[in-house]
Amino acid sequence: MGKAVSRCVILCAGPVTDATALAALLRPDDYFLAADGGWRLAGRLGVIPACLVADFDSMPPPDLPAGVEVVQLPVQKDVTDAAAAADVAYERGFRDFLLLGATGGRLDHQQGAFLLAATLARKGCSVALADERNEITFYTRSPGQLPPHPGCKVSLFAFGGPVTGLTVTGLAYELVDYTLSPYDALCVSNEFTDAPASVTFSDGLLMLFYSKD
Repeated sequence: MGKAVSRCVILCAGPVTDATALAALLRPDDYFLAADGGWRLAGRLGVIPACLVADFDSMPPPDLPAGVEVVQLPVQKDVTDAAAAADVAYERGFRDFLLLGATGGRLDHQQGAFLLAATLARKGCSVALADERNEITFYTRSPGQLPPHPGCKVSLFAFGGPVTGLTVTGLAYELVDYTLSPYDALCVSNEFTDAPASVTFSDGLLMLFYSKD
């Protein structure tokens, strides 16, 4: 099932002010999976998830349209609802993920979402998180040329260990063969120029932000 479509969008229960901004990120062939209270976000986006993964601690069981699968979780468990939803999708063959509603609320939940995204990336998946002001992508291999993001700043972080051989060209502040440590904020708030922008690195897990003020 997962291999028939390009991407799994996991809808989480974090706060979203402007659902329209997130709707612009969706693709016609996306597979939607709601993690518990993420079902409410689905309604605001005008989509019907194929599957709801939930322990129903943040909302009562909703009246579901026919055909929606429910994977019910115990309230007491060792993973978050979002992580459980990602496990379901991964087991079904998905390797491309977008998480919505996973940032902007409780910082512990947001950090958990970052750890989940990093875990998926280390398993060879393409994974990103997005909200109204930010798109965050994790890379275990060089992204290469960056697509233009008008009005956005670009920030780079090493996640979980150093990123070696980091080379940045075409942005306002360039680097050559730099080792970025997880405690290094050198690459915060870079800017696009008129030149094509590129980011490459040799090893590590790179966290790339496109952020609007």
